[in-house]
Amino acid sequence: MKIRRALAADAEAVGRIHVESWNVAYRGIMPDDVIARTDLAYRTQFWAERIADPDWPVFLIEEQGEAVAFCQMIPTRDADDDAARVGHITSLHVLPQLRGRGYGRMLIDQVFAEFQRRGFAEVTLWVLEENRNARRFYEKFGFRLDGGSRRNSRTNVPEVRYRIGLNRALKGRLGKDTRP
Repeated sequence: MKIRRALAADAEAVGRIHVESWNVAYRGIMPDDVIARTDLAYRTQFWAERIADPDWPVFLIEEQGEAVAFCQMIPTRDADDDAARVGHITSLHVLPQLRGRGYGRMLIDQVFAEFQRRGFAEVTLWVLEENRNARRFYEKFGFRLDGGSRRNSRTNVPEVRYRIGLNRALKGRLGKDTRP
C-alpha cells in the first residue's frame, strides 16, 4: 500500500473512485438525478483541474497498483474563517467495497500532518447532514460540529460543518495504531 500525491495521469482513477463512492454513499441523500449526472467523464475533468494545482495536493492511496482512495486539502474558503490558519478537506472517498479497511484513516493522518507542516491550526470539512456514516467516521477523529450549516448550491441538500484543532487531532493520534 502506498500513499502519494496524485498526478495528472491519475485523474481518471480519482474520478472513478469519486463516482463509485457517490453512487453508494449518497444514494437516498442526494437527488437521484444529481447522482446520475455524476459520470466518469465529468469527474475525470473535475479532478484533472484540481490535481493540476501545484500548491494543494490530492492524496491518493494505491494498493497493488490500483487507486483505492483519495483526499483533497485546501485552505478554507469559508468567509467566517481565516484561510491562513484554517485548512479544509474538500473530499475524502474510498471505493465502497473497501470501506472500513483504514484507507480513510490513513488519508486523514496524511492531511493532518501536511496541514501542521504548513502551519495551520484547525481543519474543517462539510458533510451532507443526512450522511450518518461519514459523520460517525469524522467524529471518531475528534471532529465536532461547529454550528456552520448551508445548503449545497447545486443540489439544495443540507450540509453541516465539522472542525478540529490540529493540536488536539495530532495529540489524539499519538500512540494509536494507524495501520489500515
